[in-house]
Amino acid sequence: MDVDGQRTVVVGTSSLAESGAALVWAAREAARRGALLLVVHAQVHPVVLDGTTAALTPELATHLEAAARDELRAARRAALESADVEVATVLAREHPRRALLRHARHAELVVSGARRRSRLRAGLFGAFQLGSTSLFLASHACCPVAVVRDLPPPGARGVVVGWDGSPAAQAAAGWAAAHAAALDVPLRVVTAWQTPLDRTAELAPEAFGEAHQAAEVAARGAQQDLLTRWRGQHPGLRVHGEVVEDPFASDAVLGAAEGAELVVVGSRGHGAFASALLGSTSHEVLHRARGPVVVVPDAERAAARSRRAPLDPPAGGQADEVVD
Repeated sequence: MDVDGQRTVVVGTSSLAESGAALVWAAREAARRGALLLVVHAQVHPVVLDGTTAALTPELATHLEAAARDELRAARRAALESADVEVATVLAREHPRRALLRHARHAELVVSGARRRSRLRAGLFGAFQLGSTSLFLASHACCPVAVVRDLPPPGARGVVVGWDGSPAAQAAAGWAAAHAAALDVPLRVVTAWQTPLDRTAELAPEAFGEAHQAAEVAARGAQQDLLTRWRGQHPGLRVHGEVVEDPFASDAVLGAAEGAELVVVGSRGHGAFASALLGSTSHEVLHRARGPVVVVPDAERAAARSRRAPLDPPAGGQADEVVD
């Protein structure tokens, strides 16, 4: 769908039961930005398996598309009830991953939800799970990706960002600072550090102690430089730093996130494998956070993803349908 260069927040929806919180959060964020809310429902055409299904496929496709249009109309109503926002709805006839990646190419933000677990899996792992589409977007989208399991609880306030000095963390901190300043809420920057592990711990305890102290001093100094920079760029921003000795940065970020309305992480930090599309800390936070999480790619990664993002529907496929 051509939005003529208009500022856009994209949200993917399958049903209000699974995407309701993401839709409401996206509508409020689009309204705050003065952006268009583009609601995308992707519907893959049924696969023909044999002669029997071939006869039923056209009728099934018609039924599924009618249901998809009903879902989009319900989503429009829910968005308009949530915020004073301009809403456009489109039915894309392709896989949800590809449709959302295509529409996110020129968006400021793309938003995805989480689906309910089965009763058995809910008992073992919690009420929600991160869908493959959400994880795919966080790993491949060229703009920031918000994953919204549920809306922040009443009284939740402030933004938490994980920072380790990597390019992605720098981008995440910048996004978080601008977001917190726009909302006039506190920003907490969380840095987890640990002593480099080597044989000095076995051979010379005093050398290990020196390395331990040096690692903490370096972490605190680097974070202080960041806080000073953001305070200068965003006068009035209430920004606080938290430096934690923890080998698992995700635990430090999630601990600080209790009571916050939003968590922000970079797409990949220093601790990830070079080939990883999404860093281990970001992956853990996405899977375990209760409220909204935004994953921000660094500029180089965003540019590379933008070059790879699809521009048009699949060859031979149908164009997106605008649903009123």
